[in-house]
Amino acid sequence: MLPNLRATPYGYTYLKTVPADLVPVIGKTVIKKSLGRDFKLAKVRWAELEAETTRLFHDTRQQMALGRSAEDALAAFLKKDPHTRLKALPAGRKGLAEQLSALYLAGLSDDYSARKYGERWKDATEPDELARELDAVLGDIKTAVVTGDVTPFEPTVTQLALWRGYRLVDQTGEDLQALTYEFLRAAKMGCEVLAARQRGEFAEPASPGGVPPLPAAWELDILPRPGQQVQTKLSDVTPLYTKRLAISDSKTRSTSLSRWQRFVDFCRDKPLSKVTSTDVYGFLESRLHANEQPWSMSYCSVAKRSLAEAFALAKTRGLCTHNPANELDTMPKISASEEKKRKKPRYPYSVSQLNILFASDWYKPEAQNWRQRVKWDLGARYWVPLVCLFHGLRIREALQLCVSDVEFGVHPLLRIQVEVEAAGDGDTDGLPTRRLKNEATKRAVPVHPVLVQLGFCEFVWKAKEFGERSPLFPSSLPEKGGKDPMWGRAYEQRFVPFVRDALAFGRGFGTHSFRHTLEDCLRNAQLEELWPAGLGQYYSGRTLPSDKDKEFFRQMGSERLYGEGFDPSRILRYVEKIQYAGLTLPPPFQQWLGGRPVVDGHLVSALDQQWGDAWRRQ
Repeated sequence: MLPNLRATPYGYTYLKTVPADLVPVIGKTVIKKSLGRDFKLAKVRWAELEAETTRLFHDTRQQMALGRSAEDALAAFLKKDPHTRLKALPAGRKGLAEQLSALYLAGLSDDYSARKYGERWKDATEPDELARELDAVLGDIKTAVVTGDVTPFEPTVTQLALWRGYRLVDQTGEDLQALTYEFLRAAKMGCEVLAARQRGEFAEPASPGGVPPLPAAWELDILPRPGQQVQTKLSDVTPLYTKRLAISDSKTRSTSLSRWQRFVDFCRDKPLSKVTSTDVYGFLESRLHANEQPWSMSYCSVAKRSLAEAFALAKTRGLCTHNPANELDTMPKISASEEKKRKKPRYPYSVSQLNILFASDWYKPEAQNWRQRVKWDLGARYWVPLVCLFHGLRIREALQLCVSDVEFGVHPLLRIQVEVEAAGDGDTDGLPTRRLKNEATKRAVPVHPVLVQLGFCEFVWKAKEFGERSPLFPSSLPEKGGKDPMWGRAYEQRFVPFVRDALAFGRGFGTHSFRHTLEDCLRNAQLEELWPAGLGQYYSGRTLPSDKDKEFFRQMGSERLYGEGFDPSRILRYVEKIQYAGLTLPPPFQQWLGGRPVVDGHLVSALDQQWGDAWRRQ
């Protein structure tokens, strides 16, 4: 389990302890957030919260340090000789009028707060007295603006500077006059805001050019001087990296941010300038030898590339001058046998396992151990494993199919044709974006004859009742309003545990096993007749054959990147040879249904309520 992530009977919870020294400022001992029941979505939110809390702790410590420094500086200032401690400030200094104006207007927030909490007045006569005083001051300001005589307001300007530890110096005899005249803009604005509040109006002053108030003389030694570099820390890269990953899919976002956050924690958020390749090596080595969920060497290589991307971003944005991940000359290692243990296996199904599956509760429409979407969409239960087995579709490719992806003719064609997108808000018709792994995934192939014999074409015609472009498997539509909606998530969450645990196939068997089974079948088919170059890869949606398959398949060069691919009608004779000896198929679909509806009314009602007419695409 990821650090600070807890599994509860109600889902996943983010729980992070606030450091004891920060509790008085942050106001809580733990930061707790509910992340829902979906682990993949919880991981995405976990990575974001890790970045947010690390930044919160870092910023809070900086503020506390600055506050303590300011208190110490003020105490030291007050200990100085009252006759000499004031810092000389030229009244003619550029920008001083705006700084004093901002300082003056900042006091209006205290007035607003006092009114908000009922602490503004001590007795009933004060409001009327303030209204009369404001009228008098506004009259004096108007006279000063007209005549240029600002003498009555010079003490106010001098006093504001004095409060901040300065003694105004009129170097030309005209500087104080000019400074006070400019200050009258803020004085007039402040009085008008107070007068409006006295009339019962909500009023706020405009900031004078966005200039901050005049800093106190005792703060100058603790503020960064012009040209002084503030040390940028690893956590300062996190918001930049998060923004960069925003266009990526949810899995890439969560894993990349997780790796970066682990590195930040490992280095104790040290300054970027002090991070070296030794830190990167030490981090990867620690993950390689971790007691819980240790990484493999191949995953360490992926993590290194992820860190290099984050450092490259920081370097490009001027936060650092080197990329320590790219400076790593060697990687930590473990034994080959240990490396093999840590990799997630993916095994093909044997024919005997497929027969067990087709005879299991998954293929019993009357079975009572299924709930909601898996129970209500019998078409998905029946057809998705068969389509994946005979076409080698990735599970998401199958579950994203729409009625319009099946083209009827002399022989029906199956088109895998949705757009390749890493992330998106959704299709133009309001449904979540359908996504493919890569361009090689796009293809048009004949529907396998076995599927035709089982009634696939009739099933598609029936599905057209919901719409010409409606989802072929309605249960694959995600619930509306999720942070990162994904087609077919509910199906995969039920199927994988079923074959792994209920059928006792074990670790390494799941939805992807169908694809591995087909690849074995394609490989064996080459022993009888060598297929045209690239056809095997085209059929299964791969760019190139793997290294171990190069001796079986004819290879293609760059010509694979041009044109539309194979003519589907001319490859049927090869597709027919994809067979599994000894396989016992389920009964034809209509017989298997036994009069039950393909899509239960409960699911139709749920989709209508969530998506309206959008899912019934015409």
